[in-house]
Amino acid sequence: MILALSLAALAQADASPEAVARVMADLRARVGRSVVALSVDRTADPEGGLGRGPTAKFADYYNRPKGPVSAVVWDADGHVVTSAFNVSGEIRALRATLADGREVAATLLGTDEERDVALVKLEASGLPVLPRAEYASLGQGMFVALVGRSPDPSAPTVNLGVLSALDRMRRTAVQTDAEMNYGNAGGALVTLRGELIGVACQVKPDAVWGQSGGVGFACKASEIEAVLPRLKAGERIPARKEPDAGFMPGPGDVDIEGLQVGLVRPGSAAEKAGLEPGDVVVEADGRPVVDTESFKEILEGRKIGDEIQLKVVRRGKDGKRSERTVKLALEGRAQP
Repeated sequence: MILALSLAALAQADASPEAVARVMADLRARVGRSVVALSVDRTADPEGGLGRGPTAKFADYYNRPKGPVSAVVWDADGHVVTSAFNVSGEIRALRATLADGREVAATLLGTDEERDVALVKLEASGLPVLPRAEYASLGQGMFVALVGRSPDPSAPTVNLGVLSALDRMRRTAVQTDAEMNYGNAGGALVTLRGELIGVACQVKPDAVWGQSGGVGFACKASEIEAVLPRLKAGERIPARKEPDAGFMPGPGDVDIEGLQVGLVRPGSAAEKAGLEPGDVVVEADGRPVVDTESFKEILEGRKIGDEIQLKVVRRGKDGKRSERTVKLALEGRAQP
């Protein structure tokens, strides 16, 4: 019997933890058959090595791990969809481990950086395909599950959450608080009936929400279907370029109101302007900066190449603060 109960229904029925566990085990078994592990052999990783300076201790949080990544079976002919980030860089070879333990060769066909999805063809057929969720039936606050593939094909991961928003990333994705990380990015976000809502995406070092931050996104299945012919044809669809400051906010709180610099991308405009990890941006062009959102508001309407003046507070090794003003030329960077 397929368990299609929601957690809310279980709670109203005063269900036991065992009953909840049975629902989760059923999801893991049914959805897990359609999630595969991709092993990516790279010669170069464009996102690697970002943890340095005061944020070096957060390297595991920001840097891509070496283990396999998740992908979702899209059709019985062996096409699977994963995050474009999962297969970025210079790749020597791809291999996939299926739920039944078989290892097969895989070939990257096309990528869409805007939606952060990629299409991979496996040397396999007859793969189980998940039913698609009716988008009109989805609602804010409904329970969902994210199923990813661990190195052990018999043990897929399952993370629970709710749909916190239906139209994000220029209406291409849904938002959820189901825990996302480098391992389950590219996995299947499903209803508790096991219906595919979308593929987990936008988990990468330059995402300001980080990984496992309580904010995650999944590209809608309908959006993937819309670009599928282009991906099958081998197209590389680039992300739009928008003005970017060249640094990422840092984790943790500081006792200075402003936007703390966590990582400065090597060779970026931020590095050229002299910004360092740990700096706190308190003003931009004379307007106060208190957090990421206020900084983004100031950047709205700016163009690539525009110069912005930042007031920065830096704490020295002796603990004393100093204030400086730097001029930073906005660079072009792909934004989700």
